[in-house]
Amino acid sequence: MSNGLAIAAITAVFKNLLEDGLVQNAALSSMGNVLVTTLPPDQISIGVDGQPQLNLFLYQVSQNRNADMGGRNAKGDKLHNQPAYHQASTEEGAILPLAINLHYVLTAYGNKDFQTEILLGYVMQLMHQTPVLSNATIRTMLNHVAIINRSGLLAQAIESTSVEALTEQLDQVRIAPNLFDTEQMSKLWSLLKGSYRPSIAYEVSMVFIGSKKSSLAPGSSKGALNQPQIEKIVASPTNNEIVAGSSLIIYGNNLRGDVTLLRLNGGENLLEPQIVEDNRILFKLPQNLYAGVQKVQVVHQQLYNYQNYQESEVLSNEQTFVLHPTIDDKPILALQG
Repeated sequence: MSNGLAIAAITAVFKNLLEDGLVQNAALSSMGNVLVTTLPPDQISIGVDGQPQLNLFLYQVSQNRNADMGGRNAKGDKLHNQPAYHQASTEEGAILPLAINLHYVLTAYGNKDFQTEILLGYVMQLMHQTPVLSNATIRTMLNHVAIINRSGLLAQAIESTSVEALTEQLDQVRIAPNLFDTEQMSKLWSLLKGSYRPSIAYEVSMVFIGSKKSSLAPGSSKGALNQPQIEKIVASPTNNEIVAGSSLIIYGNNLRGDVTLLRLNGGENLLEPQIVEDNRILFKLPQNLYAGVQKVQVVHQQLYNYQNYQESEVLSNEQTFVLHPTIDDKPILALQG
């Protein structure tokens, strides 16, 4: 999302996600209307007759360091086969978009027994079930935000550009909980200068803010920043030939994902590695492979897969290796007549 409205747009999408989730949850109907706001906590007060409320507050913006490392290997050297996103940075006048993470504190307010606990419980369940927002989901939500309140500040700002312009370079964003301990939460609320209420912190990544000079190369995707990259494949031990059943080591970058699997020769059945590290994967070949040139690809899947399965996969480049035939040295017995 290479646009100055990126932060406000993601906050609006997060708020819309909460509002829709609360409306669709029949278990919360007994509470009546739950108000969802995005105000500083010190500006919120709830009286005896006040309605239950959820407040989503952006308290910090941080740089996503994964973007800085995206075009380098484990030694810090630049990769020859960089994603188009990084190649764009070498063009004259090009400025890479700033990759950032957004940090929110989500607070429940209620004036009756168990209201805050019930609200937080169902909100945490909703966010646990929605760890990734796809480009299509964000586009739909922003269109909804722009329509329901045309006189609102954000809707007017979106009209000056467009939802399409806001989302055209966006791949997907992740929403992950930050489970603070008592000391961390105490420091946060001291900073916010509000009356403490039960809360949970969330981190949203990766959001992009660009400049007028910056652009992604055609066909590129921000998912490429975290895309696994295979550099080479060797047998383990390294002095062995690669045969069916051999243990292999994949070397590369960004190899570890939420769930890391391997695809051989474009097949549908995925292999589970024995060891997965950021720059190394150890796995064992099946016994039923035929000799010849083989292809392997690293597949990253989200920890939880939902309706759109394909959108939850990030694929590496394909790397080839030669599988040598296995020589059967058993003696051939002559048939006796």
